[in-house]
Amino acid sequence: MLAAFLAIFLSTAGATATPFYPLSLELKGEGHPIVVLIHGNGSNASAWNNIEPQIRSMGVQTVVYDRVILDPHPMWEGGYAVEHEAKDLITALSDLADNAPIILVAHSYGGYIASLLVEELENVQGIVFVDAGIPQDMSAELVDFVLAEYTPRFEALEKAAPELAKTVIPVIKAYPATAQRMGSVTIPQHLPVIDIVAETSWVKDAKVVAQMRKAHADFTAASPNRISVFAKGSGHNVMQDKPEYVIEAIKRIVEQVRGK
Repeated sequence: MLAAFLAIFLSTAGATATPFYPLSLELKGEGHPIVVLIHGNGSNASAWNNIEPQIRSMGVQTVVYDRVILDPHPMWEGGYAVEHEAKDLITALSDLADNAPIILVAHSYGGYIASLLVEELENVQGIVFVDAGIPQDMSAELVDFVLAEYTPRFEALEKAAPELAKTVIPVIKAYPATAQRMGSVTIPQHLPVIDIVAETSWVKDAKVVAQMRKAHADFTAASPNRISVFAKGSGHNVMQDKPEYVIEAIKRIVEQVRGK
């Protein structure tokens, strides 16, 4: 994850970042539902450039945005917290028209943000997790792995890409608190969810990967409204490696929401 952040950042550096609250959402297209695309750490809205036009062609509106995770955030007290990110997005989405139905599409760490949105927004009617974090997978072992693997790299990242470091390091430091918050999050069983799991995880510890895979399997098995999709041949960035999995999943949720 963090090891790849610099490469991801450099490949997306042309995108416009939003330095401070409020978030700047880019809304495109016409029709319902609204598909909100939430990128992972070290990336930005351009992570979805490859598939956003194809999603919009389904007759939906799409929302992309650059996550604001600078520390200190002018609207936050006490530093970064995942709740702050979720609240920023909830506030920004509240300006969209007429309480329209929303589908959340979340990659990587964005899955934790999407999970918090479900608690607050009644108009969320479906989720597509794209090799994303879910509340159940944030174990103590995952937290220990992230801190041990990436904390020693902070100094090098700060020297090589200081602006990127400002957005990445606070998230890593907050992993224990994020795990604690995820422990109290429940995704309703009636909500349609497609959980896409990449063949190659961003985690390199086999034991932790096995625990994460079990958490995702248990999550989808807990409700008939949840589907697991294995993205064969894909690395962590499924929307770029194997976009067909993500496009098909979104299409399926869109059709399900429209059929209600």
